[in-house]
Amino acid sequence: MSFLNGLFGRKRDSSAELAKQRLLTVLIDDRYKLTPEMMAQMKADLAEVLKRYLPAIDAEQIEVTLSRGEAHDLLKADVPLRRATDHPPNR
Repeated sequence: MSFLNGLFGRKRDSSAELAKQRLLTVLIDDRYKLTPEMMAQMKADLAEVLKRYLPAIDAEQIEVTLSRGEAHDLLKADVPLRRATDHPPNR
């Protein structure tokens, strides 16, 4: 059964690959000197600005991450939006 999972299941990262990804994350965090408090404040600021234009933002679910791309580092913000059926628009 594990043979079939290996062929058709999710690809598992080796412990070396996982360690490499963790090291890259630490290096990126160190390069930009972003503390957890600064990241939390950045999320709050993003939510405040985006809510001006998109009131359906779920501020509690915003995720901000730093990662290393091929050509440059990336700041990525995942901003979930509530669907129109969840909350009718305020008029």
